[in-house]
Amino acid sequence: MKVFAWIGFIILLNASAANAQIYKWVDEYGKTQYTDRPPPPDVTAEGKRLNIQSSPAAGGHNQSRNISDEREEFDKRRQERREEEAKQHAKSAEDKKKCIEAQTQLRMYTDSPRLTVPDGAGGIVYVDDDLRQRKIDDTNKAITKYCR
Repeated sequence: MKVFAWIGFIILLNASAANAQIYKWVDEYGKTQYTDRPPPPDVTAEGKRLNIQSSPAAGGHNQSRNISDEREEFDKRRQERREEEAKQHAKSAEDKKKCIEAQTQLRMYTDSPRLTVPDGAGGIVYVDDDLRQRKIDDTNKAITKYCR
């Protein structure tokens, strides 16, 4: 029950703050003061009570439409940025995968004493030194491209 009383009290404070008055007056040093309280009684200058409402100004409908349009543009730009980041992330993951594959192939080409590759007809062919060197060169190019 106490919680509801506190919530009601907080709501009441917020409601009073929304309709607060702003006072403008000049102090004894000639400075213009803006406060939410009336000027002190010892001020010789006349205090003005400004009636400032928290509601939108005239033409607020157009202003809210502009804000709505700006919000839509902002959301659109944010969505495009997220899509671009997702594409970059996917490309980065794919490059990382290709980098690992190329590094594995390079180890295979350099560490295997007798290397065999498929011949395309269902059989295997032993790789000679010339073909091995071409495969190593190709793999090094792939590593340079994908492992940044």
